[in-house]
Amino acid sequence: MSPRNKRARRPRVPAQAQPAEVSSPAAAPVAWWKRPVTWLLTIVIGAVGTWLGAVVLGAINQWKPASELAEELAGRGPLVVLDVKHVPYPDEGALNYVYPANSDLARLDAARPDDPAIEAGAVDIERSTWEITLVGTRDEAVEAVDLRPVLVEPCRAPLTGIREPNETQGVSEKVVLETHVDQPNPRMLLVEAPGRTAAGTPFFATNKITLPKGEKNVIQVRARSAKQHCRWRLELDYLADGRRQTVVVSAAGDKPFEVTGRADDSAYTWVYLNPIYQCRAKDGTKTDRLRITGAEYAQMLHQWRTCPY
Repeated sequence: MSPRNKRARRPRVPAQAQPAEVSSPAAAPVAWWKRPVTWLLTIVIGAVGTWLGAVVLGAINQWKPASELAEELAGRGPLVVLDVKHVPYPDEGALNYVYPANSDLARLDAARPDDPAIEAGAVDIERSTWEITLVGTRDEAVEAVDLRPVLVEPCRAPLTGIREPNETQGVSEKVVLETHVDQPNPRMLLVEAPGRTAAGTPFFATNKITLPKGEKNVIQVRARSAKQHCRWRLELDYLADGRRQTVVVSAAGDKPFEVTGRADDSAYTWVYLNPIYQCRAKDGTKTDRLRITGAEYAQMLHQWRTCPY
C-alpha cells in the first residue's frame, strides 16, 4: 500500500487531557412567596377567614345590630360625655378661690386669671359649678335617671393657700342642679331661680332627662361645701339598650372635681383684696392687685374696714 492510500491517523489525546463535559447551570430556587402552592394556600386561608368572619358577625348580630357594635368598639357607648366645662361666674360658680401656697406670686400680682381653677390650679371656695354636655347615640332616646357625687376620699380640713375674690362677670339663666358634697348621701336638688339655694325633693326622684340621638344636652351641676375640702366624681345612671347603665364623669384631665370650705381668715398665707374698693398699698400707690397677709386681712375685717391701710 502506497503512502498515498494510507489514512491519516488522529493523534491520541491522553485521558487526562480530554475536555470535561460541561453541565447545564442549576436553576435558582424560587422564593417561597412566589411558589404556586403559597398562592393557593393564601387564597384558601383568605376564603376561610372571610367565611368565619361572616359566621361570627352573623351570630353577634342576632342580639346587637352591627352599627351599635361598631359604635361601642369605637369607644362610643349609648351615652357620650361630650364636654365638661368649669363655670367661673360668681352667681353660679365660686364665691372665692384659693391658690396653692407655692403659686407664682409675680404672675398672680400681675393679673387675675380668667378662670383661676383651670389656669392656675385654684380650688373653688364654698361652691363649684360645672357644665356637662351629654349626647345620646341610639335611635331610641337614652334616659338619664340619676346623677350623684361619689367622694374619692373622705373630706378634709379646708385649704389655706392664697385667697382670691371672684369678681362679677355675668349671670346664667340655665337650670342648675345643686348638691352638698360635704353631707352624707348627697343628692341633686333643683335650683329654681338664679342666686337661690336649692331645696325640696331630689330632682331625679320625680324627673329624668331624655337624650335623643345626636342632640346635645347640658346639665349644670353646682357642688357646695361649707367647711371641708372635698374631692369627688359624678356617677350618671341611664337607661339604654333595655338595661340600666352607669358612666363616671370627671373634670378635665380625668381629675376629680374639687371644692373647699372657707377657712379662718387669718389662716390664709396671702389674700388678694377686691379691686372695687380701690385700696392703696402701704406706700400710697394705687393697684388693682393689692395682696396682704391673712393676719392683716383678719384684722381689717375685725375693725370693719374695707382697706388695710
